[in-house]
Order: sequence, then C-alpha cells, then structure tokens
Amino acid sequence: MKSVFYPIVSAAAMLLANAGTSENSARAASPKTFTISIDRAAWQKWGFRYPVTYVFRLPAVPSNLEVQRRDGPSGTWAPLAKKTSADFFNGIECVRLDSAKNAACVSVGFGTTNTIDLRFPSVASVSFDSAAKYYDDRKAAYTLSNDNWGKNPTARPGAAWQGPTSDASDKYQAAIHACRQFHLPLSIAINSGSAPDKAMWQRMQEELDREDLSWEPAVHTRTHPCSVNAYSVQGYQKEILGCRDDILKNLRKIPYGQHVFEYILPCGYHDNLLAATAAGEFLFLRAFNGHDNPASIGYGAWNPKHRYYDQAGYETKSYDSVLERRPPKGRYYAAGVALLNAAFDAVYQKGGVFYAMWHSDRYENSVIHDPRPGVDGVAGSILIRHFAHVANRRDVWCAANGWLYSYHYVAQNAKVTGRSE
Repeated sequence: MKSVFYPIVSAAAMLLANAGTSENSARAASPKTFTISIDRAAWQKWGFRYPVTYVFRLPAVPSNLEVQRRDGPSGTWAPLAKKTSADFFNGIECVRLDSAKNAACVSVGFGTTNTIDLRFPSVASVSFDSAAKYYDDRKAAYTLSNDNWGKNPTARPGAAWQGPTSDASDKYQAAIHACRQFHLPLSIAINSGSAPDKAMWQRMQEELDREDLSWEPAVHTRTHPCSVNAYSVQGYQKEILGCRDDILKNLRKIPYGQHVFEYILPCGYHDNLLAATAAGEFLFLRAFNGHDNPASIGYGAWNPKHRYYDQAGYETKSYDSVLERRPPKGRYYAAGVALLNAAFDAVYQKGGVFYAMWHSDRYENSVIHDPRPGVDGVAGSILIRHFAHVANRRDVWCAANGWLYSYHYVAQNAKVTGRSE
C-alpha cells in the first residue's frame, strides 16, 4: 500500500510533476482512498460536523460514480448522496459531480472521530485538488445574523407563538420563521441574563426541535454591556462565558453539535480583558459598528494568541440604516430594496462573503415580515423583498456565522492523505 500526503492546497504542482508518467503507471500509483484528519484537541472542542467540500480531479466523471465515507478505520462504509448543479442544498453531506471540470465536490463533516475516510471504488484514477473556499465550491457566500434576543421587553421575548406577522409573537422567533421560508440560516445573538423565566428558552427550543438547520444560537453576553464599566458589574467571565454556559444548559439539538461557535460583540465593544476571556472559547468574534463596510467581504484573520477568528464580519451593508429610514420602520420602499440588492450583487460578482444583520427588536412583525407585494409606503417589506432577491441561488452558500467559520477553520487546517489499495 502506497501512501501520499496532500496538503490542503491545490495539487496542481503535483500533477505537473507527474505529467510525464505513463498512463498505466499513473493508474497503478493513483490513490483511490483518502483520509481527512484534523487536530484531535480541536475536534474534541468543536466537533466540526459542518461539512467541508474537498475537490477531487478525475480524467472523466462517470455518471455512475460512487463516493463512500466512513468515520475512521473502524467505521462502516456508506455511499454519499449525489447532487447536481440543478439541486438547491446547503450544509449537508453529499457529492456533486462536475463533468465540465472533471471534478467531484465531496462535502463531509467529522463525526465520531477526528478522521474521515473517503474512497472512490469504481474509478481508475483520482487525485485530491484542494478544500474549496466555500461549501460545494460555490461562487459566493451569504451569512445573516440578528442581535439582542432577550435584551428588550418590547421584543416580547418568550411570548406565545401567534405567527410571524403577529405583533403579539416573540420578534426573534418571528425572524427565524421569516428567514426559514427563504432557506436563509440565521445566527441570533442571545442576552441570556434578561430571559423571562423559561419562556424565551422554550421559544428557542421549539425552533431547534424542528432540526432543519435554520438557526444558530450565539453569545451576546448576559446583560449586553458596552463598556469596561458595564462589563465590570458582573465580570467578564460571567458575562461572556456565563452566557455561553446558559445556552448550553438550556438548549438541546443545536445544529452541528452542542457547541457555541460565535461571540457577537455588544455594541462592537472590545478590550484586552474581553479578548483574554474569550481566548480559545469561540471560533469567531463577530464585530459591529452600525455602518456600511463594503470592504468586509472575506474571512477574518486567525488570531494565534487567542485562538479565534478575530473581530471580523462587519456588516457589509447596514440593513438597519435602510430599514429605519422611513416610517413605519421596515415598510416596503422600492429604493430601499434596490440599495440592499445592489450591495449584495456587488459582493456576489466579486465572489465574496456578504455579511448581513439587523435588530429585530427595532421593528414590528406585521411590518418587517409583511409578505404582501411591495407598494411604496403602503404594504410589503423591504427585508422580505430583499430576501427574495438573495435566496435559493444554487451558486451561493448560505450559512450562519459560526458555521461559516467552522468550515473555514477545517478548510485551512485539515490534512488529506491518499493511498492506493
């Protein structure tokens, strides 16, 4: 058995080096089984169940190609579901065959071990190319978040559910429903110290119980402090890690494992003690400044000292500034829809990440989630019409913030080893 190590970068140089090898020799040496591995301690901390896409090259892509996976050498082989470019999907394990590029895009997440085995039993030759920048090797990405579940009583946290356009419903539960109809996963920043008894947690759990990968719980601290003085009342640890622990204690069936990947900074406030408290406890610190940030269209940088992706994800286009421009806040105006659509289109054309967010507690459900066709100032919703423009694109990856960075961490750090049988 011959083993070949592939770093998680393009295999083009390796292919060029082998260009002169005879076809028979190449086939004899070509690995057909591959092992994907990640640091064990990191896997134990984060699970990394969100599927990452690994691109494999073949001389040709037969329509009956099968790719099998197992969890490490003791696992059972099972075929991956097949998808095509005509299918709409996000965040699932599968293989999509790309005949135009002679490629197989294999999307898999870690399970019971920190290794994944893949095999291509029916092909003569296959080589690993790279981990895709985005899930399923998509052109661009869209990630959406919502701040302050639990902060303001006016948002009716924990109110009995009466539908997404009822002003009696919890505004954050209504936001999940509005996003769900467009297949747009949502990160929600939770202020756990303001939760009224158990009602708010019950509303959250109702939505997690659907198990449809529609939303991600994220830390927003217990009481939403925005300064060193405010953090000092309870202390950084209780505010930040206490909120994380509240989420894990009160919620089950969190997508992709019982993990809280993301800490969303209240008011965007950050200091050295905050950074030290969060060190190694999150994968991503999402920043905020309330303004347009047209340059915020990529992944944040890894902070090796604090072991997370640091203060990234500034909103590419400020949704609140558009939604609040005219009363009633969130009502449909064609000009507002055009502003949001144009901002998304610019990032889409560049192949970037569009970071979107808004604050549900600033709006009434009957206005911001109004499903009626837009009539300027009379009916409809800027947000709903914009969602219709963004949603259900087969070449755009839609993921919650924390899932985006779980993917990115694995894509940057996983190792792929191939062997011929």
